[in-house]
Amino acid sequence: MPLTRAPAARWLFSLLWLALAPLAYADKDKAAAQPPKPAARTFPRAQLRSPEILWTVLLFHPSPPPEGLVASARKLLAAKYPQLNLPQVPGKPRPEAIVEPARHEDLDPIDEDLLPYIARSLGPEERKNLLKARQATVLSFRVPFEQRHEALLLATRFAHQLASEHGALLWDSETREYFSPRSWSEDRLEGWRGGPPFVPAHIVMHVYREGETLRLVSLGMAKLGLPDLVVEQVPQSLSNEVGRLVNSVAQLLAEGLVLGADGTLDVDLSKLKDGKLRGQLEARIQKGAPRRVKLQALEARRDQGDPDNPLLELGFPGTGELQARQVAALDALFGRAPDPITPVAPGDPELEAVAVKARARLVELRARVDRGLRPPEQLLLKAGFRTDDGNTEFMWFEVTSWEAGKWRGALANEPQDVSQLRLGSTVSVPEPEVVDYVYMSPGGVREGGESSLILMRRQGH
Repeated sequence: MPLTRAPAARWLFSLLWLALAPLAYADKDKAAAQPPKPAARTFPRAQLRSPEILWTVLLFHPSPPPEGLVASARKLLAAKYPQLNLPQVPGKPRPEAIVEPARHEDLDPIDEDLLPYIARSLGPEERKNLLKARQATVLSFRVPFEQRHEALLLATRFAHQLASEHGALLWDSETREYFSPRSWSEDRLEGWRGGPPFVPAHIVMHVYREGETLRLVSLGMAKLGLPDLVVEQVPQSLSNEVGRLVNSVAQLLAEGLVLGADGTLDVDLSKLKDGKLRGQLEARIQKGAPRRVKLQALEARRDQGDPDNPLLELGFPGTGELQARQVAALDALFGRAPDPITPVAPGDPELEAVAVKARARLVELRARVDRGLRPPEQLLLKAGFRTDDGNTEFMWFEVTSWEAGKWRGALANEPQDVSQLRLGSTVSVPEPEVVDYVYMSPGGVREGGESSLILMRRQGH
């Protein structure tokens, strides 16, 4: 009898990943028809760097601010941050900072339902205070590209000091996020003394589903005078890895990466200067990985909710299916790391009982799949796949649809001995072959996954 082997589950439920810009899942209508994607064009070289940077921070006041706040803020600006308002020199661009009260009619109502996504760093009491805010102060910054890093650091410090002194909460207009003074300092200022910042702390990635795949788009690169980045048709099982790729490219662009003559980006992790990102990527990079790949720099299509900033799509050169090219690029940067496997004897009664329960529960979950799963809602199934030597390797896949008695999705494990499949590969599995499930509800409650718990218990975990 062949030996069956089950890889440990790779859990894919977190909305954030270590050392990466946070993911903010957008609620898009799955049924909405997407316009056909136009033929890819090389990203215009002239748009890679903006000659002038505009950035706005709003300070929201939970209680009425003191009279003269704007005047005192201007004095602080002149006394401590004079480099943000240098004297005008004919023919030479200069930084400029403006402080003014926000007009009530310009303030949009704060949507409480969105706070878990756009105010992640605020505690419950801080969110209540934000919802009470009826007044705000506008900090507007205009910066030449050549002074972007120094001016952004000073502007971030100035906004923090002003918010701290007046008990205000901060809104970043580019990343569309709220912060307390404490979280603003921890996320945006800690460890930054000059030069390019740790870019993942200054951007956010919006992720939403289009059909069976995800679209990733960054927000916040405009503060650095650079285009925001887009990756199309990403299997959710690859979203963390593609996120690492996007953050690496964003950091390299901030550190001076330019377009090649052929319209490509030479992404070389050995050239990363930021020690924080470099150190955190080391935990993922496999020994012997090339750490380098060339990507196409394409002019991205624009979608509703995208930032008002040039959009650069990261393209994956080569032949074959897009997901295979994405995996090849990730392998080149980070190396391939097959998931560990645990030997299991065929017909294991405890695991067979789990399989029966799972298939019964899936009858109820079909309707949710038919309606369309909306992140963080997610369904993972485990099934057996034939190995190269005729055994069976059990792996998880993320469900994207159900039709005619088969579950379709993207593989969520990196196979050990199934050479025709890779992490992110599209698979189709008949219902009777499913042996376990994990369902994450829209409210973030997880159920299922009993087979993994059994295997972990047997291993003494």
